[in-house]
Amino acid sequence: MYLKINELIDFSAFCKKNNTFVPIDRFNILLSYLKSSKQNSKSDEINIIYLLLPTDNVQKIKLKKLIEEYFGFKIDSINNLYVNLDEYKNTKFENYFNEDLNIKFKELSLELINDLENIDFTRPVSNNFWLNQISQTKLYEDILTFFDLQVNDSLDNLIHNENKRNFISELNYSLLEELTYLRNQNKDSYLPTELSPKEDLENKDFLYTDSNERAQLLSETKKLGVLLAQKFIKYTKNSSKGSLNFRKTIRKSLKTGGKFVDLTFKPNLKKKPKLILLCDVSGSMALYSLFGLSLLFGVVSRFSSVRAYVFIDGITDITKDLKKITYTNIKDILNDWNKFVHYDGHSDYQKSFEELLKDKKIVHSNFNNLLVIGDARNNYRSIKPEIINNLGKKFTNIYWMNPERKQYWSTGDSQFHLFQTISKKYAEVRNYNQLSDFIKNFELNKVIK
Repeated sequence: MYLKINELIDFSAFCKKNNTFVPIDRFNILLSYLKSSKQNSKSDEINIIYLLLPTDNVQKIKLKKLIEEYFGFKIDSINNLYVNLDEYKNTKFENYFNEDLNIKFKELSLELINDLENIDFTRPVSNNFWLNQISQTKLYEDILTFFDLQVNDSLDNLIHNENKRNFISELNYSLLEELTYLRNQNKDSYLPTELSPKEDLENKDFLYTDSNERAQLLSETKKLGVLLAQKFIKYTKNSSKGSLNFRKTIRKSLKTGGKFVDLTFKPNLKKKPKLILLCDVSGSMALYSLFGLSLLFGVVSRFSSVRAYVFIDGITDITKDLKKITYTNIKDILNDWNKFVHYDGHSDYQKSFEELLKDKKIVHSNFNNLLVIGDARNNYRSIKPEIINNLGKKFTNIYWMNPERKQYWSTGDSQFHLFQTISKKYAEVRNYNQLSDFIKNFELNKVIK
């Protein structure tokens, strides 16, 4: 070993001092590997630290900075993605240790994009949506087959899995770069045709706003959330009065000479309105998720009888998160996107609504209004009719805001036609004016039983 054990122990303490904890089992694995393997230099061993110590991508970023600061050695991640193993000899993967990875990943990305049938850059969806589509193709799976080899040693198996994870991460990053480049080349074709240089900001598609415009519109969107909350608060107060308590009213009228000045009502035993907010944060929702969360924030901050959820392939309750943060930190909720992934990271309305209907907080309470923000694109997965029926039975009123243009509704993998049948109100909502109209025209039944 070129690195001394005390040097590694001191580095672990340095990480802890900088709020980055290295698990002892991970540290022992690193130490075992460095002792058993024969690296060519100290820099090679430092690269092994970068590969083996992190437990996730977030920690990998932190450790990269700490390694560079402590050892004075700059990590070039693209050239230090993998540790070679004996099992790689005479396999296709062995070639990756002898090639320029930047060029190789670009070639693979273009091959994968060209292989995807019916890729349509005119659709106003994010690059992550197309990445999800590509990752489900047979060619993508075939590219990863060289990782389907048996590695018997437990330590080597860990390294093998790290190699695979890094490979997928870099391939996906390269795919996103190529998708961005290709979409910019075709920018004229996928900008909304109805936009013009003189267009009012309120009519501008959220997806095509710049950072300053977005900040202004997000602030106004939060106010619309407050407006929606006030509609429920006002209705709750109005609904709190039951029928007239005739005896008490007559008794009070004696003080005013028989005039009915102070009316007394019996307590209303009917249920107060409660609202569930549900926002799709999958790749196809792009920036619309951020506007959806701003709306949710406005509602949760003013109306107590509400629960807020986000979903991709399963629901996550963010009610407490929204109550803890300030408005300026709403973006932070989406920073760790992986925490909302329950299964494979692809939109699954079937699983998400199944979990919603089984959630104990909802099952054992009288939530009767549901507001959904989503495009209903389900990655060509089916949705069982009983899920649609159960949603319609559970919620008295279902409101749906779909950020996709109407011309795309119920095309391709969209299942929106199923949800339209049970929605009291639904509309295209992709700019501020559409969102404002939807909220201002939001109606509640006068009586909720």
